[in-house]
Amino acid sequence: MVERPTIIRHRCSMDSPVAMPALSGETPHFIASGASAELFDIGEGLVIKLFRDSVSEEMIAREADASVHADACDVPTAAAIERRTWDGRRGIVYPRLEGGTVMDWIRRNPMRAGWALDRMGDIHGAMHRAGGGALRSLKQVLATDIAYGPAPDALQRAAIAYLDMLPNGEALTHGDFHLGNVMMTPQGMMVIDWSKAAAGHPAADAVRSEMLMRFGIGPSDWVTNLWRDWAAARLHKSYMGSKDLTARDMEQWRPVVALAWLRARDAGRTPAFMRYLNRALERAKLPTLR
Repeated sequence: MVERPTIIRHRCSMDSPVAMPALSGETPHFIASGASAELFDIGEGLVIKLFRDSVSEEMIAREADASVHADACDVPTAAAIERRTWDGRRGIVYPRLEGGTVMDWIRRNPMRAGWALDRMGDIHGAMHRAGGGALRSLKQVLATDIAYGPAPDALQRAAIAYLDMLPNGEALTHGDFHLGNVMMTPQGMMVIDWSKAAAGHPAADAVRSEMLMRFGIGPSDWVTNLWRDWAAARLHKSYMGSKDLTARDMEQWRPVVALAWLRARDAGRTPAFMRYLNRALERAKLPTLR
């Protein structure tokens, strides 16, 4: 059995989950597997997310800390309880969330997709009204990704200079907010996977979600692509309805967020994404990749 340590949290704090000894006893029950980790049920309403060896300690620590911070800021999420190891693997213990992802929920309830996307937009907007605390700078993350990406040197220099002129922003940003990282639970939608969290401008985070919706990993047949573009537009409409963001904000951030994505992009619809990127670069009067 896993004992729950006491963690004192202050509103919008960055208190870290406590690092605890290795798990022992029965083998945890497998739940799911992803690119960076596997999820296991360990009983008592808890799960442990065991990371693959390739995942950095920095990323694991950031996910745990950011989830605690988001929970303290009243973002609907499962806050990390503690850090644990099992069989030599590093992990984070979380409360178990019942239900599936919003992506799975929409597949079962296609006629309610609009409602689900509007609700996601509301949650994302509320997240952005919270401060990012001691999280890393989103502008620095983007600058690093551009500098180490495949774009020509001249474009990298111009894009980083452009990025420097954009406002810093101090909002809590998720960095990977999409249909697969929001759970539909009996308590409502819950945001998961905070490994890419940062403090920055809300528009940059909204643009990232727009790209993930349209050009992220998943089916890319023409019917699905139509739905993807519709879903991205619906989410964009939700952002605009909040009055916290403007279309101009998103247009300003689109070229650098899209260019940064080239560093580690593993997704479909590449020709469509490149058109999207070049159009954004052109509107910002930056060199294009044509």
